[in-house]
Amino acid sequence: MASSSESRSRSNGKPHVLCFHQDLAPLRTMKVQGPTRGKHFYGCSHWPNSCGFFKWADEEDRIELQFLLFERDTRIAEL
Repeated sequence: MASSSESRSRSNGKPHVLCFHQDLAPLRTMKVQGPTRGKHFYGCSHWPNSCGFFKWADEEDRIELQFLLFERDTRIAEL
């Protein structure tokens, strides 16, 4: 599975998820039959000529939490 690139700019409190082209990766929904049907993911915006970028949206939530904890710890250290 590919890893993501994140910019430091934020929109609506969430970091932008970038594909390997350094373009915004849109949030999509898995539509194929199987256990992941309906699950959200980020994919390359150039599909079907994709760079291969793929990331489950729930992984992004964990990254967001890590980022918020990092910001908190940095702020505490500065005080």
